[in-house]
Amino acid sequence: MDLQTVLEKYIEACHTHGSETVISLDYSKVNKANAQIMKNIKILMSSEEGIALAKAQLYNEDVYVSSWTATLLIFDYPKECKKVIKAVIKDKGIWAGSIRTFYEEWKKGNMKKMY
Repeated sequence: MDLQTVLEKYIEACHTHGSETVISLDYSKVNKANAQIMKNIKILMSSEEGIALAKAQLYNEDVYVSSWTATLLIFDYPKECKKVIKAVIKDKGIWAGSIRTFYEEWKKGNMKKMY
C-alpha cells in the first residue's frame, strides 16, 4: 500500500474515532478506528517520507486528526505537539477534556509511546 493511501486511512480513522467518541459513543466504531489509527501510524513512522506526512497532520484543520497526531508523536516531537495540544485543550468540549487528561498524564510520566 502506498503512503498516500495509508495517510488517507489514518486521517479517516482519526476523524471517525473523534467524532464517534464525542457524538454517538458507538464504541464498536471507536475501537475499529483506534486499531486503524495504530496500524497506519506504524506504517507512516517507518520511513522518512511517512514521518513527514504524519507530522504535517499536526496542522490538519480537523481537530480530531491534529490532536490524535499530537498525542501519538509527542514522545518524538514534544515541542510541536505541545503547541497543538495546548491549543486543543483551550476548548471546553468533551474532546478537549480527553486531550487534557492525556496531556496531564503524559506530563506526569504515566503515558508511553503508543506505536
